[in-house]
Amino acid sequence: MSKSSEETLSENPAFAYGLNDMSTFSKVLCLYTRDRESFSLYSIHDKQGSTFSDYWDEFSNHLRTAKSRKIGWLGVTEALIKCEPACKFIKTGGSAIKVTEFHKKTEEQVRGLISTIENENEFNDWLVAHILEQTRMSLDHSFIFTNRENYAGQFTDYFARNLKNTTSNDQWEAGGRDQFLQRVKYFTDRNLTIQCILPAFPCKSSNFEKVHGAAPDKGEEFALRRLISATEEVQNFYPPGMKLWIVSDGHVFSDCIGVDDDVVDDYTKSLHELYQKIVSPGTDAIGFVGLKELFFTGETMSAFDEGMVQEIDLPHYTGSRIGGDSELCRQILMKGFDTDDGRLRQQILIPGHPRLHLFRGFSRFMMEDLSHLAHFKNYSRKHFKKVVSKVAFEMIKRNDAYSNLVELIFPHHMRFSIHAHTNSGPKFGIKLISTEQCKTVKSLDGKEEPSCEDLLHIPTPWHNCVVKMENDYYLSKSKIVLDAIASGRYEGSWKAGSEGYDKDIGGHYVMKRKFRTQKQM
Repeated sequence: MSKSSEETLSENPAFAYGLNDMSTFSKVLCLYTRDRESFSLYSIHDKQGSTFSDYWDEFSNHLRTAKSRKIGWLGVTEALIKCEPACKFIKTGGSAIKVTEFHKKTEEQVRGLISTIENENEFNDWLVAHILEQTRMSLDHSFIFTNRENYAGQFTDYFARNLKNTTSNDQWEAGGRDQFLQRVKYFTDRNLTIQCILPAFPCKSSNFEKVHGAAPDKGEEFALRRLISATEEVQNFYPPGMKLWIVSDGHVFSDCIGVDDDVVDDYTKSLHELYQKIVSPGTDAIGFVGLKELFFTGETMSAFDEGMVQEIDLPHYTGSRIGGDSELCRQILMKGFDTDDGRLRQQILIPGHPRLHLFRGFSRFMMEDLSHLAHFKNYSRKHFKKVVSKVAFEMIKRNDAYSNLVELIFPHHMRFSIHAHTNSGPKFGIKLISTEQCKTVKSLDGKEEPSCEDLLHIPTPWHNCVVKMENDYYLSKSKIVLDAIASGRYEGSWKAGSEGYDKDIGGHYVMKRKFRTQKQM
């Protein structure tokens, strides 16, 4: 994308929403759990350079004496701490802070969230309470063991050998491994199942030159089998085992990538059914959550009013069908967790800036995918490129907001990613499909594996299809397969997935080479 296009984008009034960062996420200074009576800590996560963990005893004394009040939801209280004592614990200083606490009926501990006091509104109060209810901190009070076997080290080494996606700029040994190890210790020190999250499995691409159809197929089957197998292997050396949560980002981006919201719902439902066909009865290997589960569950939802987010008018560029609940989720996400205050516009104008590279990567990727949509059939190339730049910009904003949401809801979980990362933390890249299962190829002839060092072009089931040739499986683009058939050098067709519980559940192409060229012989 040319610099002039980026400058035009940066001035476009379509991006007016979110110019000021008034998000709830940016107000969060600390997330913690404590004992109800003694105020002793179970866990704490400082944000934005705050130091509550360093001075907890002193801070808790202020908290004990602060006047608190109950707010609208059962078990939620608020307390204000004035500027003078608060300034010691926060980076900015000179500001009063609010401490919101929540006691779940099923827990002995108290959950707490400390935030700045600015732009107070009904939505902010509701979302803070909702975060406290939903955040995965229920096991913080678990007994911490000493003199444990080195389970954290064993799991860390297992991850490095079997799951980690290693790139040319890998920082695993330069600090990433140590950060990974420390996060694992939260679980192993408490003898808990190691909980991991993977934002993935959104929906199939709208580009049918990449995929065969909109439903999960052999690619998703391979990925799920690999993840299930990993949980079984971990349990062999760490009895509490490992569980992986697939946090679907389908509704975060569906309207940006030209996929209808109800198509995302159908894909998700079919994915769950596929998992149940694959997994052994009674095995708790994978869990599934998405925006609807994160926002529309719990007691605090009874106090939510759609009017709280009515001013969030999200841009839609691809003509996809919008679902009411899905759009409401996106509105909550962007009002509560979008932290862009105009910096992204400036960053994409700076030569060499990482965000400029990311923006260009998104633009190239979406140019390829969206060019096949009927919605853009009558667009000029110039107009289409302008729309793609807006889509790329919006996707980065939403990706940042979604990452912020995950950070608060899953504060302890190991954060895996299907994208290429340096593995310095807090996110660690994984190979979703192993080469033993299925090799990624650029061509059915050469079997050359494509380079996948950039952020976006990582081989996934939702941007590819699976091809079986003789007894081997390959991951490739559907256009490559169809072109090979059209050339006359191959014959084959799509084999629909089986309904049973055999090893061929997912749909895939079955191909056969008709003859070899002189070059291939």
